[in-house]
Amino acid sequence: SVLCLDKTGTLTTNKIRLFGIQGTGVLPDAELGRLLGSYARSASTSNKTSDALAVACDGEARSLAEEVPFSSERRWSALSFEDDHQGGAYVLGPPEMLQPSLANDLDPDLTGLAWEWVNQGLRVLLFARQDASPLQDADGQPQLPANLVPLCLLSFQDELRPEARETLREFERAGVEIKIISGDNAHTVAALARQAGFGEEGGAVISGLELDGMDQAQFQQAALDTAIFGRITPDLKKRLVQVLRRDHYVAMIGDGVNDVPALKQANLGVAMQSGSQATRGVADIVLLGDSFAALPEAFTEGQRIWNGMEDILRLYMTRIFSLALLITMIAMLSAGFPLTPSQSSIISLLTLALPAFALALWARPGPVPAVSIGRRLIHFVLPAMITFSAA
Repeated sequence: SVLCLDKTGTLTTNKIRLFGIQGTGVLPDAELGRLLGSYARSASTSNKTSDALAVACDGEARSLAEEVPFSSERRWSALSFEDDHQGGAYVLGPPEMLQPSLANDLDPDLTGLAWEWVNQGLRVLLFARQDASPLQDADGQPQLPANLVPLCLLSFQDELRPEARETLREFERAGVEIKIISGDNAHTVAALARQAGFGEEGGAVISGLELDGMDQAQFQQAALDTAIFGRITPDLKKRLVQVLRRDHYVAMIGDGVNDVPALKQANLGVAMQSGSQATRGVADIVLLGDSFAALPEAFTEGQRIWNGMEDILRLYMTRIFSLALLITMIAMLSAGFPLTPSQSSIISLLTLALPAFALALWARPGPVPAVSIGRRLIHFVLPAMITFSAA
C-alpha cells in the first residue's frame, strides 16, 4: 500500500504565521509593511498566506484596478490598485517562479537567506513590483509582468501537527509506504518532513519542474523511487497517483480543490473536515477534527479483517473441494459414502464452524502480499484438499 500525503493540512495545520521580512531597500520598512498589509486585505479571495500577512502587517483595503488570484497552477498572485498614481502591479510568489521575470538577478545575500529559510522548513515568497504593466494579455489570460523589481523576501512558518511524528511511525509499522506531495518548494517540504520524523536519513527529493522534463519511463521510475515531491501541480499530482496505482493500492489525503483530480484517481480518497466542499464530495473518508492520527489504526484493522477473511476462505475452499473430490472418488469406486449426515455435521462443526470463529477472532494485522489472492488460495487449498480427501 502507498499513502500519498498533501503536506498542507496533513503534516501541518491550516495555520501559518509570518516568520520574517527582509527588504531589498527599494522601500522603507514602514511603507513596505503597510503595502503588504493592504495587499493582503484588498485581495478578493483570501488564503492562509494573506491571512498571515493581514495579522502581521498594518494596512487597509484599497480598490483594485486589476487582480490575478492565486492558483495552484501559476503559483503566484498579483494585483494593482486604482489609487496608485504610479500604476504599478504587485506580485507575490515563490522566488524560483518569479526569477525569470525579474529585471535583475536577486541579490546573492537575499538568495542565500532564502536558502537558509528553506532549509529550516520555512515557506519563502518574493514580493515584487512592476510599473505600468497589465496583468492580462490580449486574450484576457493572466500574464506575469516582466522586469519585476524585488521589494522583499517573506518567510512563513507552518504549524506542525503534534501527532504527525507518531502517526508516520505507525504507518511505517503497518507496512504502508509514505509519499509526501506538495505545491511548496521541495526542500521546504523535505525539511518539514524531517521535523516530523520522515526522511531523516535523507531520501530522494524531486520537484515538479524536474518531472515536467522527463519522458514517461523516467516519470514512472521517479514516482516509484522518490518519497518527497515539491512544486507539484494538480495535473502532476494526478499523474503520480495514476502511475503508483499500477503496482500498489494507493490512498490519497488532501484538503484543497487542487487535490480533487488525485483523490478521484486513488483507490481510497481521504479528505480533511475543514477542506473544500469539492474535496469532501469526492472522498471516501472524511477525517473529523482534521486529524489523520486515526488512519494507522484504520489501516491496521483493515489488514486484520482482510487476513482473517482470507484464512476463513482457505478453510471453506478446502472443505468444499475436499468433499467434491471425495464424492468423485467414491463414485468412481462404486463404494458407499463413508459418513452419515450426523457424522458430517459433527465434522463440519469441528473443522469449519469453530475454527472459522477462532480465525476471525484471532486474526492479526500485516501487509497483504503482492501475489494475487487466487494464487495464494491455490497454493494452500490444493495440497490440503488432496491430503484431507485421501485421509
